[in-house]
Amino acid sequence: MLKCRLVRDTTTVLVIFALSPVLSQTGRSQQSALPGRSRTDPDVNLFLPASAVLTKELKLDFENDGSSDIVMAYAVKQGDHLFNAGVRVLRYSPVSGWTAAFEETHASVTNGGGPSDVITVKGIASPAGQHGAVVILTTSGAGTATDWYVLSSTKHKISKLEPGPLRAKVLATRGYQDWGYNDVKSNDNLVVETQPGFSRTTARCCPDRPPIEMTFEFTGSSIRLDSVKDLPFTPPTR
Repeated sequence: MLKCRLVRDTTTVLVIFALSPVLSQTGRSQQSALPGRSRTDPDVNLFLPASAVLTKELKLDFENDGSSDIVMAYAVKQGDHLFNAGVRVLRYSPVSGWTAAFEETHASVTNGGGPSDVITVKGIASPAGQHGAVVILTTSGAGTATDWYVLSSTKHKISKLEPGPLRAKVLATRGYQDWGYNDVKSNDNLVVETQPGFSRTTARCCPDRPPIEMTFEFTGSSIRLDSVKDLPFTPPTR
């Protein structure tokens, strides 16, 4: 509402305008509704690199605070069986709308199965309700190898949690060599990686030790080694 007060003297008429709170609130409402500021989910294709194929899209409330982000995995073909791959997290702000809050890229991933086999993401949740995204990359060629890590968010900052140091310690303790051919699965708050039993002197063709199952627990802000166990093994005949 616009209020007007007239102040008169013998020579001048002065008009004083004042903005009421109603108009001020309306202005803020209109600003938040400008194009690109809507909370409506965006067209994720606008956030993909040129020629990229979207292999997986997830909506996750990372910090269990009622605000969901969008996690995208994608692959870009570079050759017959060669891809660049990446994961991108979109986050909404009332000021800037949807923007990329995090990105991790992986160059020159070899895989004969196509984009959907190169990279994917899966949801995971801690017992406290915090969510994470398990990013899984698969390389194939002379054998296969699966790499993975977890994305989490603490105080609205996205972090990459890698199992490499924990895995390396387990393999070193057992005298094992990582030659690939591993498998990765996730369920609830756990990521389970199965590794063939390659000793340090064994070729990639021929595991000579029991395979092991390593279970990693997602706590919300970290991953920890939960358990390691041997799986059934039949030694090769000579």
